[in-house]
Amino acid sequence: MRKMTVRATGNVPHCCIPFAGLVERLEVISIFNFTPAAHSEVCNITLADGISLEGIKSDFITDIIVLRNEGRDYTCLLKGKFSDEISRFIGKFDLKLEYPLIFEGDTCQFSMVGSSDELYNIITAAKENGWGFEVLSVQKYDPHVSSVFRALTGKQKEILLQAYRSGYFDHPRKINAGELAGKIGMHKTTLLEHLHKAEKRLIGHIIELTS
Repeated sequence: MRKMTVRATGNVPHCCIPFAGLVERLEVISIFNFTPAAHSEVCNITLADGISLEGIKSDFITDIIVLRNEGRDYTCLLKGKFSDEISRFIGKFDLKLEYPLIFEGDTCQFSMVGSSDELYNIITAAKENGWGFEVLSVQKYDPHVSSVFRALTGKQKEILLQAYRSGYFDHPRKINAGELAGKIGMHKTTLLEHLHKAEKRLIGHIIELTS
């Protein structure tokens, strides 16, 4: 089995999560139902400035249940349906998605699990539909490694991987916290908070798995 991470652009993200201009970032952290007819998932949502949750309306969203709220940040149970085009595509393949799925701006980043042939057929069909799919990585799928990363939020995983790839954890360090924060585009204090929480979650999850 292989795991492929892709970035979708253009019409695809808006067909899946039709919140263009209303949501700054949407991160699917758990999927309960995913069929051609309907979907339901828990999401972390950051609203765009000046937008209220009540202002989010769409023919493809049937219900939004707020689980937690702090400022513009919400954790919600989202229920909805897909456009006919997306629904037909999902019905054609046995899609096995790995969360988190991250919608930000006009892009969506997510991972799929399957055989090499299955993943190739999915990408080929997506390109035939005229969808902008960019393959970011393909690697051997290890469910144990995936379960460890599920302990992290999408943002924590992004920052941790960026820190690792940039040499933040090397000795001596190739990049310091201030430089890494500037590279990612966030305040140094926020970066260190994300890294600390990610490290704590990872260590705690590994201890639980091995104890």
